[in-house]
Amino acid sequence: MNKRIIALIVLIIMAGASIGTMLFLKGQKQKEDQKVQEEINDNILFDFDPYSPTQIVFTKGDESYTCKLDGEKWVLDSGEFPVDQTYCQLICTYCSNLTAVENYGEVTDEKLKMYGLDNADKVEITEPKGTHTIYIGNESPTGEYYYATVDGKKNVYALELMRGSVLKLDRLLIKNKELLPYTLYDLKEVITYRDGKVLCDLTFDESSSQWKLPADYSQVTLDQTEVTATFNNIVRLEAEEMMDEKLDDLKKYGFDTPYGEAVVKGLDGSERHLLISIDENDPRYCYVLVDNEQVEMYYTADLDFTQKTAYDYIVQNYNIVSYYNISGFNFKFRESDDKCTLDTETKECTYNGKNVDINPSETYLSLTNFFNSFSILKLSGTDIESKPELKDPELSAEFFLKEGGSIKLDLVKGADTSYYVFRDGKYIGAYVDESMLTGRNTVSDFYLKFKKLANI
Repeated sequence: MNKRIIALIVLIIMAGASIGTMLFLKGQKQKEDQKVQEEINDNILFDFDPYSPTQIVFTKGDESYTCKLDGEKWVLDSGEFPVDQTYCQLICTYCSNLTAVENYGEVTDEKLKMYGLDNADKVEITEPKGTHTIYIGNESPTGEYYYATVDGKKNVYALELMRGSVLKLDRLLIKNKELLPYTLYDLKEVITYRDGKVLCDLTFDESSSQWKLPADYSQVTLDQTEVTATFNNIVRLEAEEMMDEKLDDLKKYGFDTPYGEAVVKGLDGSERHLLISIDENDPRYCYVLVDNEQVEMYYTADLDFTQKTAYDYIVQNYNIVSYYNISGFNFKFRESDDKCTLDTETKECTYNGKNVDINPSETYLSLTNFFNSFSILKLSGTDIESKPELKDPELSAEFFLKEGGSIKLDLVKGADTSYYVFRDGKYIGAYVDESMLTGRNTVSDFYLKFKKLANI
């Protein structure tokens, strides 16, 4: 959350405590000096219901922004940009019981000039009982206060530095700081890019109320929970800081060599383009160029969705078939070419024509471990750019189903240590790593253990 917004919240909390202190002092001063009491009362600049305002006008010279309450939403009357709802309400809440810490006597032309109040920032808050207007001048030489005047009051006042700073006109404070103008239920498509190429493309299918990957990934299962959790996070993001508007030089923030890029589309047909670069001085933060204009600062970790591939959103344990749904299988791996028939209910099993007693728990567990090692694949990544051929598979299996038919699996050597996965002769767009095949608790390991226990 923006630091000045946080400051506003802190000030509002502190105000509750300071009022109690003021009331106590008020009683004491009444006994001591009525004049002092009147000064204390005079320092209470505003007193109104914080939820009653319907309009806020921020002005500085020729620059002015009018925020109006439209139903339950603050809007800019010019429509130039969306308004920060939190900021507007915090201004109302903060000013509703605003109290000065000091006053410098009656207003004179000399004082107005001396304190920068002849060219002040002005905030006008309108509610049913009237309009409350405050003018914020210069910061004090000691850096402790801002000078202020209020319509209807005769004196020049001092506000604590932070109390005054949040009332100074800042277009970027008024401007909406949300990364996206959507809720989770307004999203239609999220596309991320790397080096100009699509990294991941997720589309919401309204007819099924499900997120989908492109057709090339139709053989894998999308983890709907992972998608919604990720997108629920990004639609809630607000900028830590608002930076440049109308950016002309992409190199200024490193957008010429971006860390990430995304286009987010809404169901209403609108879209938002995001370009991300890392802050070189503090990698915890990144800059986001929104729609090629507004630069905003965020935590880098919050923008990690721009680095995710389809693999990060799919169910990575790829289940081909359940042990309890088969009547047998063929298994080819390197020099082995085996055939197994199986009745999972009666626990009758033949392996390469030999009856195998799988009633002993150790043998039964060994068989299921072996079967699961090649029927449940731990996918290592996705790759739809490669177009592998089903040729010379390292491992092949055919699973015969109880209800009839079969499912075929083939693993074909790819680059480095990867093996492309084929189901029923079609590449699924994903691969496994060689670590699935050899080593401890792998296909080869469980295969040898089963054959030893089964005495095959």
